[in-house]
Amino acid sequence: MARPLKNLCQVAVIGGGLAGLAAARHAARLGRLVTLFESSGMYGGQLATVDHVDGLPVPGAFSGQDLAISLLEDARKVGVQVIEAQIDKLEAGTRLTLTDWEGNFHHPEAVIVASGASLRKLGVPGEEQFTGRGVSRCASCDGGFYRAMDVVVAGGGDAAVHEALVLARMSREVIMVCRSPLSAQREYINRLDARENVRFVWDSEVVEVTGEMKVSGVRVRNVRTGAETEIAAAGVFPFIGVEPNTAFLPAAMRTESGHVASTDPRIIAAGAVRAEYGGKAVQAMAEGVSAAEAAHRALS
Repeated sequence: MARPLKNLCQVAVIGGGLAGLAAARHAARLGRLVTLFESSGMYGGQLATVDHVDGLPVPGAFSGQDLAISLLEDARKVGVQVIEAQIDKLEAGTRLTLTDWEGNFHHPEAVIVASGASLRKLGVPGEEQFTGRGVSRCASCDGGFYRAMDVVVAGGGDAAVHEALVLARMSREVIMVCRSPLSAQREYINRLDARENVRFVWDSEVVEVTGEMKVSGVRVRNVRTGAETEIAAAGVFPFIGVEPNTAFLPAAMRTESGHVASTDPRIIAAGAVRAEYGGKAVQAMAEGVSAAEAAHRALS
């Protein structure tokens, strides 16, 4: 049975990625009572798996995890209450109501939606079967299992190219399967061009992950000719885009693509839940700060 909790927050921040951490920290510094909700305990979101964060306007090298931990610790120091719970529903009536996975409900005066996005699945035979047995979405976590082996990276955006660069340091060969030309930032592409153990299969998509007890390869299809071929590989790393984590929002507050479409000044989106999000770490943090300022104005 749902039960009301003492309202300890004026501003609720949903999501502990870089945007959410930056928003929570800044809102607290503005003098607001802030509660941050994180469902997975994986602070930093997808960036937590990145071994080197590019583009920050500060000297020094940071991993995604180091950056997230630093923001989390600083948020707690300025009074942010952190609750590891999933928000299952947001209701935007006269009074805002958040319901978490245990049936507790919260009544913030403003909500910053920074719940991020999840990597899109290939949706092909073998993907689910071999997850954890050759299919991975974290090169820095699992790349070491594929030393001196061949691996496939599906995708051509920033995430795919970054993961390919990590894998190229360990694997014998990295085969990138791309439907279209690379869309990653130029710096990443230049670094990839310098690697001699990376090759490309263009105009193609993975249609099956093959193997018996573990991955032995993939079947790919040329999207122009329809021809199918098999590629032998010990690991498969899909990075074909993301889907915003917004299922808890009312349908009227989501676009067809699932991004946030709120006209309520009490509900502010930041980071990957916005269709216009640029995808860089510095942009996530900047959007978090801007969202905190917007929430502060709404309460004023």
